[in-house]
Formats: sequence, structure tokens, C-alpha cells
Amino acid sequence: MTAAVWAAAAGTLWWLMAGGETRAAMDVAPWLVLVSWLVYVAQWRPCLRADGGGFTLINGLRDHRIPFETVQDLEVRYAVTVRAAGKKYVSWGAPTPPGSFESGFEHVSDLKSRPHSISPGNERFSHAQPAVTTGRDEIAQAWQDARAAGLRASDGTVTTTWNRPMIAVGVVVLLWVIAAALL
Repeated sequence: MTAAVWAAAAGTLWWLMAGGETRAAMDVAPWLVLVSWLVYVAQWRPCLRADGGGFTLINGLRDHRIPFETVQDLEVRYAVTVRAAGKKYVSWGAPTPPGSFESGFEHVSDLKSRPHSISPGNERFSHAQPAVTTGRDEIAQAWQDARAAGLRASDGTVTTTWNRPMIAVGVVVLLWVIAAALL
């Protein structure tokens, strides 16, 4: 979606400039840049990373570093929710579960990871099927592996930081939009 918005914004500016509408291009440019920035912050930048020490949730303008030893619960559904240090942190950029797609889309279901799953015909799935892992499985597995290996000692606090460069860009773009609207 982000790439499509960026392509549409660039295409619109190119179309206006190629048509000799320089003034119209300058009038619409701040708005297109604002929309592109908003889509970047909301759709492109968010992600969830798991490493040997914990999770890093990058959501829009804020980043959360969550050490494994502070994690009390991990819910992997349509969004990944990490309960740590008495708070709930939801990842905007975690992988979408395969079952969230409408029927008709090709998708991979990891039914082998659910040993008690029964197919609609009341048949058990064979363990001879190849294992399929999704991003959701990797997230849950990282936490389970850390718990099984014994969590490393750290200060045990969740750190939240603001992404100052993204905020600065947003402020500049917003000021540009305001200036363009007033002139």
C-alpha cells in the first residue's frame, strides 16, 4: 500500500509538471508529501523484531525495547500483543496470520503445529507433512526458546523512545502544508 501511495504521489506530481501546471504541482506537493509521510509512519516503518535478548516493537513514532525477562504473556493473533512490566504493547507491524485472509486467497496454514487439529472429515493430520513456519510462529518460538534456555539478566525494564527524526520530518511537512494553505 505504501509503495502504491508513493507511486501515485510521484505520478501526480510528474503528470502536473509534464502538463505545464507548475503552480498546481506546487499547491498539491505539500499535501502529497504529508500523505506519503503518514503512510510511511503507519504502514512502512512498523515492525516487530525478536533477537536473543527480547523484542523490539517499532510503531509509528515510538519504539519499545522489551527484554524477554519482562514478558509476562505473548498473544499472537491478528496483532502481536506483548504483556510486559504490567503494560500491554501491541505491534502494528507484526505478521498477519494466514487465516485472516478471505477465502479464495492462496495462503499457507500451519496445521501441523496443532497436533490435536482435526480436518473437516474428522481425519488427523499426518506428521509426515513438511513443517511450515510463519512469522507468527517465529515470534512465539523466540520467546519460548528464551524461557527454556533461562533468561539472561538485564535491568528488566521496558524502554520506550520517540523517533525524533520522524517527528522532525512530520513537523516540517506539517508546517509546509500550513504555509501552503495560508499563501
